[in-house]
Amino acid sequence: MNLRALTGAGCYTADVVLDGVLHVAFLRADHAHAEIASLDIADAATIPGVVAVLTGAEIYAPQSFRAVLMQPTADGRPLIVPHRPVLATGRVRHVGELVAMVVAQTPSAAQDGVEAISVDWAPLPVVTSGAPDSAAAIHSEAPDNCAARVALGNEAQVMSAFAAAARIVEAQVDLPRVAPIPLEPRAVLARWDGAAFDVWTAFQGGADLRRELCALLDLPVEGLRLHAAEVGGAFGARGAAYPEHVALLLASRLLDRPLRWQGTRSEMFLSEYPGRGMHMTGRLALDDAGRFTAIDICASADLGAYVHPVGAHISVFNPLMSATGAYAIPAARMQVHLHFSNTVPLGPFRGAGRPDIALLVERLVDEAARATGEDAVSLRRRNMLLVNDFPYKTPLGAVYDSGNFGIMLDRAVRMAELEDHPARVAAAEAAGRIPGLGVALFVEVAGGGALPADEVALTLSMRDGAPHVTIQTVTKDTGQGHAAAFVPLVASRLGVPETSVALIESPPHSVLEGLGSFASRTSAAIAEAVSLGLDSLCTDLVSAVAQETGHPPEDLTCDPQSIRHRDGHVICSLGEALENAAQREFRVIGRAPVGRTFPSGCHIAEVEIDPETGVLQIMRYIAVDDAGHVLSEPHLKGQIVGGIVQGIGNALSERLVTDSNGQMLNASLMDYALPRASDIPQVIVATIECPSPTNTLGVKGAGEAGTTGAIAALGNAVADALARRGHAPVDMPFSPCRLWSALNDGKSP
Repeated sequence: MNLRALTGAGCYTADVVLDGVLHVAFLRADHAHAEIASLDIADAATIPGVVAVLTGAEIYAPQSFRAVLMQPTADGRPLIVPHRPVLATGRVRHVGELVAMVVAQTPSAAQDGVEAISVDWAPLPVVTSGAPDSAAAIHSEAPDNCAARVALGNEAQVMSAFAAAARIVEAQVDLPRVAPIPLEPRAVLARWDGAAFDVWTAFQGGADLRRELCALLDLPVEGLRLHAAEVGGAFGARGAAYPEHVALLLASRLLDRPLRWQGTRSEMFLSEYPGRGMHMTGRLALDDAGRFTAIDICASADLGAYVHPVGAHISVFNPLMSATGAYAIPAARMQVHLHFSNTVPLGPFRGAGRPDIALLVERLVDEAARATGEDAVSLRRRNMLLVNDFPYKTPLGAVYDSGNFGIMLDRAVRMAELEDHPARVAAAEAAGRIPGLGVALFVEVAGGGALPADEVALTLSMRDGAPHVTIQTVTKDTGQGHAAAFVPLVASRLGVPETSVALIESPPHSVLEGLGSFASRTSAAIAEAVSLGLDSLCTDLVSAVAQETGHPPEDLTCDPQSIRHRDGHVICSLGEALENAAQREFRVIGRAPVGRTFPSGCHIAEVEIDPETGVLQIMRYIAVDDAGHVLSEPHLKGQIVGGIVQGIGNALSERLVTDSNGQMLNASLMDYALPRASDIPQVIVATIECPSPTNTLGVKGAGEAGTTGAIAALGNAVADALARRGHAPVDMPFSPCRLWSALNDGKSP
């Protein structure tokens, strides 16, 4: 629980006060695709209080925004990463793109200046997210609007399995773009001191954002100090740099004044990296015994107007890692088409490709059950991986570390009381409602990253006559409860009170290497680094005591609160060891190799649909998850429930709507349908522990499992309900309008 935030004591970017600060407002494109025929800033410069009006002629980065795709492309051509300007020059490619910035004494004067800028536009054909390969090229280097095509797997093996299959089922799923909606709109405060920048902004990892900004500006790492203000939510949207970051840094140096930009909610809809945006189709082959023999997947991902640093990566790598789901499928192929559109660049949002593939795989399993007449749970049980199969290498190269899908499935079935489900179906139908049951047995990738290791610094010293420990990391708590995981780990190992352990995340002058809080990686990566750092700290303490007392180091051990001889007697307390040591402070670096874990879960949802209105109600929701060794049960369950709530929102109501002209039609919280409290049922969560062998603590990730399970379970529940009335599945979100139309043969309400 974040008491500072709950009591209004949190310090956000908007709360930071600097002397002499000027305010920034941006002119954003109101066309999705257009040439800038002329840009007249003369009137804006005369507005009282306006200090400067800047365009792409003055504000540009020495280097371009970078992006990565780890997998080889089908034709050998590298991922196309077009140049993304800080402020547009010549052409705009999505509504909301930055065109000019006004710097003024007050926010209102800056906004007045923006409104005084005159632009003559020459509109160009618009490519919407639903129209890849259009003749209207968004970038000259991609005339077909294709950024890359990826084809992975053994095609011959897959085709042979399908040719020999006793039965083949097909499915398609469409996950629309959704907005991340952190509670705090994006904000940046930048200051140039003549030698280096200071930046205050919300982020998910200080070292990540600093590396990216320094690369864009050709700065040495010491040329930028990133300050960790409170983060009012992230969900993936606070990971990468935005043009606004770079614009304020460059303008601050140009004007030699601190600058502040406080974004509005409407600006967030028009510029914050959205998630999902994936269309997937799949085929599943079965033999005579009802065993899965092959899966064939095709996906199309809308990257938007530019390539987010990991936009292409998450659209390929994350689905690839669990493309065969929790099942023993010997042959698999996956093809992905990455394309451009005149929309905001696609970024990671809680799940980032994991819910997409889970929904497709679980829909295929349910279609197979429906086609064979077999119970969906029994079909899953026959085909799932068994505990002795781990570690398991999938045909697409992922290595699942551990799991016990049988226990998860059995426990979820018991908790959901499926033996009584027929009676609940009869009761719903008698009341005129349409029941639906959805099961999702899934596995997903967590962790990983582009660096070889994550570092933490542990400092042990005496403070007020007692040992005190400081943990320094490169992560940032955005609601996960990092202190609840790391602090008890240190306190129990060293035998000090938790109040004597302080966690400092991403301090401005940190030189630690590592990655931020994303991809459900922090517990496995940073807690592991803390644990390894504690090993080093204990070794140093033992060496110091051995030197002081003359005991051989191999005869001494460090346990909670004391240094002991191997025969068991206490040599000295931890405090005495510090008091007597030649050095009064011990500082070590814990370094954990970057690795991956594979958390899993079984979620079961029961829904009922009112055929008269299309309104859906979630009647039951059960979640059984495996996140490896649990460091904090309350925080783990909080992460799972929070993910489920976001998954419910994605499934039932959320969708960014863009018209054929590239204009966003629901760019406000009055129009964008976030889930309400009345949409959320009682969620019953249980966990099992299958420790991961990839780290000494046995920890796996957990932050995205709730979203992955919820979208797949609810998708199957709705498909089951519609099938009871003879209707095909519909795409998300499962709004009343969409469900009513499906139940009435496509009619409009």
